[in-house]
Amino acid sequence: MLRGIEDGWFTGEIADAAFAYQTKLEKGEKLIVGVNSHTGSVTGDLEILRVSHEVEVEQRRDLADRRSGRDQQAVDDSLAELVRAATGDDNLIEPMLAAVRVEATLGEICGALREVWGDYQEPARF
Repeated sequence: MLRGIEDGWFTGEIADAAFAYQTKLEKGEKLIVGVNSHTGSVTGDLEILRVSHEVEVEQRRDLADRRSGRDQQAVDDSLAELVRAATGDDNLIEPMLAAVRVEATLGEICGALREVWGDYQEPARF
């Protein structure tokens, strides 16, 4: 399995399947209502949700309040345990849930795992 990931076999299979799907869609062999079939029944433009800058400011303030009210030592300990588990063969679910229970953020959890594994770079395949 790992070899397939490293060699890009899985992503290649997904890309090939996506290409075949898109080809069938464009040739009309695959019909999707509202996309390439019965398009006349679609009425009007869709309204796009726009989030204001004030929402971002409020979310950042809420995050800062949550971080200031948590036990930082418990967060650090749980993230250290997650890193320890990630460097071995342990199941990551329990240490990850423990980190969440002490209010570690998703960014902190991903950052801890990134320290162990780095950033994934998909190999180029054409």
